[in-house]
Formats: sequence, C-alpha cells, structure tokens
Amino acid sequence: MEVWFEHVIRQLILYSFPVLVSLALIALLSLPNTKTADERPFRLFWAGIWLPLFASLLFGRAVIVALPFPIQDGLKAAAVRLLGHGLLAVLGFSLFIWALAHPPAAGLPPLHFWWAKVLMYYNLCMVAMHILPMPTMVLGEWIMRYPFFARYHQVFRSNALTYIVPIAILAATPLLDTVLGGVLIYPVYEILASWAEMKR
Repeated sequence: MEVWFEHVIRQLILYSFPVLVSLALIALLSLPNTKTADERPFRLFWAGIWLPLFASLLFGRAVIVALPFPIQDGLKAAAVRLLGHGLLAVLGFSLFIWALAHPPAAGLPPLHFWWAKVLMYYNLCMVAMHILPMPTMVLGEWIMRYPFFARYHQVFRSNALTYIVPIAILAATPLLDTVLGGVLIYPVYEILASWAEMKR
C-alpha cells in the first residue's frame, strides 16, 4: 500500500505540470472558435480533467487521459483540439531531444527530462483518444451529426458526467492500454523515443 501511494504521488508530480500546460494551451487554441466572449476556458477544476486522470494514475494505467474543457461543441472545435494535441506532442518530442542533451546540474532531479517526455506522451495519448466515438472527440463529434445518433448526442450533452464517468471507468480498466496503447500509442511513442535518442 505504501509503495502504491508513493508511486501515485510520484506520477502526480511528473504528470501534473505537463498536463496543466497542455490544457491551458489547448484552451487558448480553442478560443478563436468560441461563439460567445464570456466563456471561461481555464476550468482546471472541471471533472473531465481530474476524474479520468486520477483513474489512470490510481489504477496504474499507462494510457493517461485528461480532457480539456470543451469551450465549443462540434466537429471543427474537436478537430482544433486534435491538431493542438498533435502540435504539443511534437513540441514535447523537441523538448525531449533538448533535455537528453542537457542533463541537470549535479544533485538535482531530472524534472525537465521527465516533463518533456510526459508532454509528448500525454498529448500522444489524447491524439489517440480522438478515434473513440465519444463526445468532444473528432470521431464522436462526426457521428453525432447523423440523425441516428442525435438522441445519443442529446443525452450526453445534457449532463457532462454521463460521458466523463464512462471515460474515467475506461481509463481505470486495461482496455485503453490494450487497444489504443498496444495498437497506436506505444508503437509511436517507441519510434519517437528512438528518434530522440539518435538525435541527442
């Protein structure tokens, strides 16, 4: 139990900063698409951010999920978020190469190395999440436009917890690790990590 608790605390330290930076930047990228000027994009205490993330960490899952607050619904807004996560994954990759070439001063923890790695990895996870038929994801927003899924869309939009809780449960199970992780995230991550090692 003590080892598990230490592991969770360590993971929170390593993941929190890159995740918060990512969510803030995704919110900034989303702002030009908003229809109203009074939206608050930086809802960092929104349940969609913390429930899936805590579920991932508490159950020791490799695929880390934290949803940015969706300032606007729809396919275009979801595509902007997808593009944003893709750009942040590339930024994390670039910072990871830089971190490999710049070790920390003696006696200091290599946080810059881990944060760069997590920035790349978390955003890679979120890119992969967009191929799931969930609200706020590209595939989900695309299928919601069709009449057959209209009622499904309306139910999910009426209460955000109706799709946040299933995503949190999904993040707590090995399903994401097995399907998205094994097929897409881990192979791409290994390729990027290998490239970074070669470019150091």
